[in-house]
Amino acid sequence: MKVLFLSVFVVMASLAVSREAPKVDPNHLQTGGYGYLIHESRDCSVWWAEGAYKVMRDAPTPTAKDGKVKMWSAKNEYESFILVVKPTSRMERFRVAASTLEDDRGNVIGNANITIRKVEYVRVRKPTDSYAFAGWWPDPLPLYEQPETLFPAENQAFWVTVKVPADAKAGDYSGNLHLNSDEWNLTVPVRLHVWDFTLPHTPSIRSGFGFNLSEVRNYDNLQTPEEEKEAFDYYMQAFRDYKISPYNPFQLNPIREEITGVAWQGGYFDNQIKQEGNYAYRIEDNSFTYNAEGSSVELIPVNSDDPYTLCWSSCSREEGQNYLVGVECYNAEKRLITFENRFENFTTGREWKRDELNLSTLDHEVKFLKIRLFPTLRTASGEKTGTVWFDDVRLVNNRSGENEFPAGNFEVNLNDIDLKMDFTDFNRAGKRYFDDFGFTGYRLSLRGLGGGTFHSRSAGVFAGFNQGSDEYNLLMERYLAQIQDNLERGGWLGKEYIYWFDEPSVPDYPFVKETNELIKRYAPKLTTFLTEHIDGPDLSDVTDISCTIWHKLKHERIKQMNERGLECWSYLCTGPKSPWITLFIDHDAINMRMWLWGSYKHKLKGILVWATNYWNSGAASPPGYLQNPWEEAMSYTTGYDTPLGVQRNWGNGDGRFFYPLNRDPNNDGKTYIGYPVPSLRLELLRDGIEDYEYLTMLEQLVNSRKGVKNKVLEEARQLLDIPEQIYTNEQTYSKNPRDILEYRQKVAESILKLK
Repeated sequence: MKVLFLSVFVVMASLAVSREAPKVDPNHLQTGGYGYLIHESRDCSVWWAEGAYKVMRDAPTPTAKDGKVKMWSAKNEYESFILVVKPTSRMERFRVAASTLEDDRGNVIGNANITIRKVEYVRVRKPTDSYAFAGWWPDPLPLYEQPETLFPAENQAFWVTVKVPADAKAGDYSGNLHLNSDEWNLTVPVRLHVWDFTLPHTPSIRSGFGFNLSEVRNYDNLQTPEEEKEAFDYYMQAFRDYKISPYNPFQLNPIREEITGVAWQGGYFDNQIKQEGNYAYRIEDNSFTYNAEGSSVELIPVNSDDPYTLCWSSCSREEGQNYLVGVECYNAEKRLITFENRFENFTTGREWKRDELNLSTLDHEVKFLKIRLFPTLRTASGEKTGTVWFDDVRLVNNRSGENEFPAGNFEVNLNDIDLKMDFTDFNRAGKRYFDDFGFTGYRLSLRGLGGGTFHSRSAGVFAGFNQGSDEYNLLMERYLAQIQDNLERGGWLGKEYIYWFDEPSVPDYPFVKETNELIKRYAPKLTTFLTEHIDGPDLSDVTDISCTIWHKLKHERIKQMNERGLECWSYLCTGPKSPWITLFIDHDAINMRMWLWGSYKHKLKGILVWATNYWNSGAASPPGYLQNPWEEAMSYTTGYDTPLGVQRNWGNGDGRFFYPLNRDPNNDGKTYIGYPVPSLRLELLRDGIEDYEYLTMLEQLVNSRKGVKNKVLEEARQLLDIPEQIYTNEQTYSKNPRDILEYRQKVAESILKLK
C-alpha cells in the first residue's frame, strides 16, 4: 500500500510542474479519508476533523458522519480540532463563536480558554522536492476576529483549540460552536473528556528555536525601544504557549559586562607582528559594508592651550595600503564637538613606517580626545578592505615634549585587567522565563569565543586578546567562573547550552575540542553543545549535548551518551528532505508530530530549529525589498558566500513557524504590535511535545513500580515500545494521523490505570 501511495504521489508531483496542485486532498490519499460530516444541505457542508491534518481547499467532504465534535485531553494540555465549512454559494458575514464548556457538576472551562483561528493558505510555487507539489497549502493561522466571507465550492477551515487548565476537574464537558451568516445558522455540539492527570509546567523534552527580533522590527515597523520590548514579550508568550524555548530570551536583559585595564577596543593585540615590546595592534576590515576600526576606550584629557601631534608606526598586509587616522574632540561634559575632528588619510606597506598628524592648537572648548584608527579609507558604504598594524602611538604635547597617552605602546599588565559583571536584569528575566514560563533552556552566548560552520571559522578574541594568549585565558577564567556561579545561585545551572559552533566538518573538530576543553577547564559545570551533520569524531568527553541532524543520528552514540548522563538532541532545517521526517509546509501533516514520537523512540532529550521567523533572505531579495511570507512560501539561502540576487531554495517554510502581523511589509508602514501569527506546523509540533509527555509520564510510572508484575504493568511496558507500523525509523513511519491519535488514547488510559 505504501509503495502504491508513493508512486501516485510522485506522479502528482511531476504533474505539478505544469499546473496547480492536484484536485485531490493529500491527506485523503494518505489515510483513505478523514473527518466527519456534521451537516449537509443546499447551502453548505460542515464537517470536522481532529487537529492532526492539513485540510486543503479542495479536500473532499468526508462520508463518515458524526454530528458531535469529540476531544480527549489531559490537564494543562492544548487540544484542537478543525471545523470546515464548504458553502455552495458565496456566504457573507460568516461568524463562528464558542460557548463555555461545562460538566454535570457545574465545573466550567470558560471560553477564554478556547481560541478560534482561521486556516489560511500560502501559495507554493516551487515545491520543496519531488515529493511535494505546487499549489495552495494551509499554514498561517491568524486569529478569527471578525466576520468572514466564504467562497463557494471551497473549504474554509477553522482551527479551534481548547486550553485545559492545570486545575480543571477531570470528567466530561459539553458546549457548542455557533455558526451563522446572514441567512443561515447551525449549532455544533462539542464534547471534551478531561483525563485525571496533569502535564508538567516545564516540558520534559528540551528545545531551542531561533528568533530574530530585528526581523520583527523590519516587518512590523517598530520604532522605539518600548515598542520592541512589547513586541518581544508577545513572542515570548507565544513560545511559552507552544511549549518551546527560544535561543535567547535575554536579548533585552543581557548580562552587563565591564572590562577595565585594557585601553583599546575594536582591534587585536598581536604578539607575532610588532615593532617593539610584546604587542602591536592589528585592525582588520574584511567587510564590504562596514568600516572596521580600533579606538581608545577612555577619553584622553588634554590642555586646549597647548599644540599636539599624534604620531605612530604602521605596516600593512598589502603594499600601498591606504588608511585613516584621527581624533575626535569632546568638551568638559564629555560630549562630542561635531566639527572639531582631525582626520587624515595615510599610506603604508609591508615594512614599518613612521607617520604623524599635526593637531595644532585645539579649540578652547576641547578638554578630551579620542583616537580612532581605520585600516582603510573610511567611506559612507564601507566597501574598502585591508589590514593594518599600529605600534608606538604617541600623543605628544608640543609645548612640554611629553607623551600624554602612554597606552599607545599596546602593552598590558595582567594585574591591571578586571572584569565586572552585573546580572541584575538577567536574573530578573531568568525568574520569569525559567520559573514562570517554563522554558527548558537557552543558548548562552559567551563573550570571547570563536565560532563558525563547515564553511568557515574564526578563533576566539577577548577584549582584543587572541585565544591562547595569557591575557585571553585570564579573562575567560574570570568571566566563565562568574557566569557559572550566578546560574548556580539562581537554580538555573544546566538550563544553558553553549552553542558556539555550527555543523563542523572533519578539519574543524580539533578546534571545537580545544575550545570546549577551555570552557570545561574554567567552568566545568556549564553545558557545552554541538550541532553535527557528518559522522565526525566523538567529542563527548568535552561536549555535554550532541545535536545531530535528523537523518544522521548515531544510535550507538545516543545510547552511550544517555548512559553517561549526557544528552542527545536532533534538529531539522533545510535538510533532510523526503522520505525523512521534515518541517516543510508542502509535506505531510504528521511530520512535526512524528518528530517527537521518533525522539522518544530514540531516547533523544531535545529538538532544535535554527529559526522561527526567517522571513527574508538578504541574498535572494532585491536590496530594500522584504519577501512577504504570506505570499511566498519558499525560504531562500542566505550567507555561505551566496551572491546577491542568487535564489537557492532551502525549502518551503524552512526557519519559519510564525508569520509577521504586517501582511504587506513593502507598502504598509503602520506599526503592528501583538501576539504573533502561528503556523499550522507549530500547532502540530506542540501536539507532538504533549504526546512525548504522555509517553514520558507512562515511563516514569512504570519505572516507579520496578519488581512489580501484573497485567496492567505489562501492557504499559508494551505501549512504551512504539510499534513499527507507527514508527520504524527516521524515514519509515505511518503517514496516517489516526494511528498516533488512537495510540495516544491507549497511553492515556494506561496512565490512568497506573495512577
